[in-house]
Amino acid sequence: MKWKIAVAALAVAGFGSLASADITGKVTLDGKPPEMKEIDMSAVKECASQHPDPVTEQTVVADDKGNLANVIVSIKKEEGKDLGGEAKTEPAELDQKGCMYEPHVLTMQTGQPFKIKNADPFLHNVHSLATVNPPFNFGQPNKDEGKDVDPMKAAEYFRVKCDVHPWMSAYIGVFEHPFFAVSKADGTYTIPTKGLADGEYTLTFWHEKYASDADNLPTEKITVKDGKAEAPEHKFKAEAAMAEPKVKDVILASSSGDAKPACCQMEKVAAKK
Repeated sequence: MKWKIAVAALAVAGFGSLASADITGKVTLDGKPPEMKEIDMSAVKECASQHPDPVTEQTVVADDKGNLANVIVSIKKEEGKDLGGEAKTEPAELDQKGCMYEPHVLTMQTGQPFKIKNADPFLHNVHSLATVNPPFNFGQPNKDEGKDVDPMKAAEYFRVKCDVHPWMSAYIGVFEHPFFAVSKADGTYTIPTKGLADGEYTLTFWHEKYASDADNLPTEKITVKDGKAEAPEHKFKAEAAMAEPKVKDVILASSSGDAKPACCQMEKVAAKK
């Protein structure tokens, strides 16, 4: 009986190691994190009432140890090379809570179902500034458990904003493969490797202030063996955080041809190099 228990324990341990096969790493700041400005919601009572404590901008979210959140880490897809992997079937979800987008940074795969929720019992407007994928722009006047949005068709990073509450801002990263993640509050990230062949790969790092040029992202080399890889710690210079990202002016005309409403004023969007 004892040897059967031992064999069973080994089997469980073996399956556990297989289940944990992934790419792991960490993103940090080299230097003191910049202080983020407080968001003034006082003009909108419905929003202000939900935040007894001050809410700060989410442009740079880092702790006193320099651990950096909201960095999109992904395997770089080389031209003409299929990375494989299983298509993601669970919906990617963007919510609106307390007049803030949640999460601030969202990732998804092309073709993946996409839902946008509204946890607030009042109006929000969800306005994407996609330039490669078809943009979307609609209102959600009440609580909504999830409005279906057409799946994304091409790889792209783009911003989403609310025309009703101008401080609301989120970013979406879209990929043609399932090997990506967003760094957490402690700066760590985990990229599942199911379906990824062992070999040499390049990781890219996107951040809305540190690295927003999709054609010129910083990278790290990794070696995947037995489905696992530990990436070098990636560091950004803290003083570079407040540098203005590359932008271009895009005039978003109204479909009716009438005078431009608030949703269609000139908007600055991140540009490709």
